[in-house]
Amino acid sequence: MILSRETRKRGYNMKTFILLYFLGLTCKKVSAMDNSTKVYYMELRTEKSIPDNYISDILNNFKIDNPVSVDTFKITTDCVPLENQTQCTCELGHIWSEAVCQSSPNCCQQKNCTFKNLNTKPMCLPETRVTVDGLLTIPGEVYYESLSNPQSAEYMALYNKLLPQMKALYSTLNSFDNIRITGFSRGSVIVHFELTFNNISADDLAIKTAELQKTLNATFTLETTGLVEITVPEGPVKYGSTQTIFCQTKEDMKPIKWALTSSQNKTNDVTTGTESTVTPTSRNFTVVLRQASEVWEGLYMCVFNPKSSNVTINHRASATLDIALLPQIDISSTPQFPDCSMVNNENRILVTVQCEINNIAENYKVTWSTTHTESPLNNRTDVTSNSIIYRIDTTVSCRDSEKPTVTCTFMNVLSQERNATVNIPVIYKNSNYCNADGDWPKAKAEFQAVLKCKDGIGKRKRLCLNNRYWNDEISNCVNVDLHDILMDSQNLAIGLGSVEKNAGDIFSRLNSSTFTPNSINTYANINASVSILSTMYNVINASQNNYTLNDAQLKDALSSSSNLLDGALDKSWEYPSDIGNTSMAERYLLSVEGLVKQSDVQNITYQHTNVELNGCKPETSCENKVFNVTVIMKTSSNLVKTIGFKSLSKYLPQKEQNDSEPNSIVVSTTIGKGSGAISIDFQLINKRPRNHMIQCVYWDFTKHQWSDKGCKWGGPDKENHCECNHLSSFTTLMSKNPEIIPYMNEITYAGLAVSIVSLLCCLVIECLVWKSVVKSSVSYCRHTAHINICLCLLIADCSFLASAFPDKIPENWCQIFVVVKHFCYLAMFFWMLCLSIMVLHQMIFMFHQMSKKVCLGVCFFVGYCCPLLIVFITFITYNSGEENVYYTSDTCWLVYKGFLKGSIFTFILPVGTIVVINVFCMIVVIMRLLRPSIEVNTKDEKEVVKGILKAIVLLTPIFGGTWIFGFFVLVFDITKGPTAFLVNYAFILLNAFQGLFILLTTYFGEKTVRVALLKYFKIKVSSQITYNLFIGLKQLDVMS
Repeated sequence: MILSRETRKRGYNMKTFILLYFLGLTCKKVSAMDNSTKVYYMELRTEKSIPDNYISDILNNFKIDNPVSVDTFKITTDCVPLENQTQCTCELGHIWSEAVCQSSPNCCQQKNCTFKNLNTKPMCLPETRVTVDGLLTIPGEVYYESLSNPQSAEYMALYNKLLPQMKALYSTLNSFDNIRITGFSRGSVIVHFELTFNNISADDLAIKTAELQKTLNATFTLETTGLVEITVPEGPVKYGSTQTIFCQTKEDMKPIKWALTSSQNKTNDVTTGTESTVTPTSRNFTVVLRQASEVWEGLYMCVFNPKSSNVTINHRASATLDIALLPQIDISSTPQFPDCSMVNNENRILVTVQCEINNIAENYKVTWSTTHTESPLNNRTDVTSNSIIYRIDTTVSCRDSEKPTVTCTFMNVLSQERNATVNIPVIYKNSNYCNADGDWPKAKAEFQAVLKCKDGIGKRKRLCLNNRYWNDEISNCVNVDLHDILMDSQNLAIGLGSVEKNAGDIFSRLNSSTFTPNSINTYANINASVSILSTMYNVINASQNNYTLNDAQLKDALSSSSNLLDGALDKSWEYPSDIGNTSMAERYLLSVEGLVKQSDVQNITYQHTNVELNGCKPETSCENKVFNVTVIMKTSSNLVKTIGFKSLSKYLPQKEQNDSEPNSIVVSTTIGKGSGAISIDFQLINKRPRNHMIQCVYWDFTKHQWSDKGCKWGGPDKENHCECNHLSSFTTLMSKNPEIIPYMNEITYAGLAVSIVSLLCCLVIECLVWKSVVKSSVSYCRHTAHINICLCLLIADCSFLASAFPDKIPENWCQIFVVVKHFCYLAMFFWMLCLSIMVLHQMIFMFHQMSKKVCLGVCFFVGYCCPLLIVFITFITYNSGEENVYYTSDTCWLVYKGFLKGSIFTFILPVGTIVVINVFCMIVVIMRLLRPSIEVNTKDEKEVVKGILKAIVLLTPIFGGTWIFGFFVLVFDITKGPTAFLVNYAFILLNAFQGLFILLTTYFGEKTVRVALLKYFKIKVSSQITYNLFIGLKQLDVMS
């Protein structure tokens, strides 16, 4: 039994008496072992002169045995009337009741309190008092609307049915005070009730509730206050300081959670994060805040559960942490750039400076300081629903060249300060400036103009250049919904909120906010979205419970990721001019890959427009397919996850691969733990041109660039195939330029130079020996063909050298050189065709002399008209010689676009045909020359082979046989390796030096030319020496 004692004024004549209030409870045994107990409150009034110890002795000797047994009397409150008020004191171990704390908040934290009126009874209750709020769910019971009316018969019937049963059982607990049913609600039937105890064991409460739950065949949910003690630092505490909050229990319990309710009545769990650490034990539950700030101010609540019970019971305690806050200050001046360019130097210009902070319940002392301005005037404050704006007026001089500044300083109740300074760039008469442009004001050169975002959060900036031109605008405006999501994700990162409760909501909102590309088509919005994904990945990865994304959360995360790769957002991924390469795409890749790794992907495919995920559970190997890219991996891992990203490869920076470009999507594969070998068949975005190398690369998150370490390309025969010995994010890079053969250019230029000199020598020799060697119509036609072949090749080689460096010649000259080379090389081959047919004709019809006029007419028509017609038709057909259609300015030559594609084939096909015909003619000639020797059998096999080789050597250059290696060059891709290199070197050597070979074989190798040349220089040569040197050429000389 608990008493409150009230002492009247001295001299008030009243006997000591005790009033008992039984409150209608019938005391009886509930079971054979348990008695019903109850705490009664009574008021004892005595004369003030009676000593306290005398009253205590009386109470200790007071006994009641029937009908109830009184165990203990305790005095809770001692009150003394003083004139028109009453002074009361809580006894040791007692605190003011909730009713007193509500009516007199100042009394709540004190032991002594003075009451001017007694509308609320000044009652103290034990510190160990426990309040229980409970819900009792009765399955199968039908809820009627009348149960919401306490006066209805249904309400009273259910009330009278349940209350006695609940009271009878709960009253067997020691220090039981009261139980009452407060109402009923829908959900079958849910009974709301309250219990109060002056002291209770958590285990006893759980046992009794479990017993009652079984008796009523119902489900209980209880929340207790008083079994857990919370300790919060006495406030206000310093901003940015480290604070510790802890809860204690007297019994072993299971700590469940910390929760924080802010001043905006928003409740979040408190978990371990970058700014908080939560440490649970069986009797202590601690939160350490490493940096006290506005997000950590509010009402803290800790929750414990019984260690083992089939009843849901939350034991909780709560207290408020008060922090002396410091504001985030946004300072600005109006005008931003005071304009003195049009006024007298003696003038001063009025400037208004404002400091804006969030509207929070904190009293600040605000001071202003200035440099090179007049003292602040007209200090005023404007308050809105969201902010408080402090303004002052000042003036700046148009004569001074110093930089005026204004600073506002905010001091909190603990004398902590935070300030912000604004520079005021004055436009003087000699200053460069940019004129006003739209909503951008007139600005001083080399300074940034700053404007607030109209439809978002953040600021817009624009630099005025020294040349009086505006730079491009840099917008940091983030959509309000994206900003709110970002703040929520960052709160999760610092420890405010639980991943389990908030992750689904954040991914769902992010998916909705990024669904429409036009609403997020700025760098700031893309960056904010990527930051949300990155923050969520870090939070989930650091989760102490090894949290994994469920199916719905993963779908929203992948859908959001896909939205960010929409083609309409290409320019939004580009970095503003004043922002370095922050590798936003790399953060995106790392985040999405990490989220997928932290998800429970089953053997299904998640398909979105720009992101696709596939997972499989392998036995010995696994094959995943995303966006037509096949990934095969041999592993015994539980789960293999493969994700494909469209367009991402072009956003990832290429630091050391400037000569190559991405040519496939990015594919990432993970197996949870460990690594393994992987093979990938990509779908190439662009067809690989000949001789262009493809690299199989992965993203190196350490070096922040693509790397080919551990990866191998399948080669030109399997150009879309990659194999790597590790896991990561892969793609292919295709070189922008064809592979270069070492020393190819040097050999070509040297060979052409030698050829040009040799061809000039050939023409000079023809002039010198013409009369001596031209004795018949056949020799006339043959030497005419020689001259035209040399002349066409000479002009073509000169044009080739002249256009060897396309970037150093005028653009139109490149086209001219292409036409000249196209015509001259074709003309050379057509004259070679004429020559080979002449030789074939002479060999077959040895005694038939061809008319000189007919021969020359046919040769000149075929040699010049045919190539001219081909070049003309090609030029007209390919968009009148348009660049990249008829020719390419990179090489000043015809265009190759694949097999039988491109203008190059108007050269290759005629040349190929002519080379085949010439080779055929050469074979016929050789067979004809060897025929007499075979019939007579006058030569042995060595002589026959020697004669064949000499004939091939002599006829190949002038018949264009060396160009046959060009077909092998087309067949062998340079990327094949050594074989392709050998073929290309052979082609370059034989054709770059073709002029030299013609000189050696056609001129120096022909006896009549050689003798005529020596005769011209009056050099006598032994016929025996001549015979020994050119024994194999006798038949050709006779033919000539």
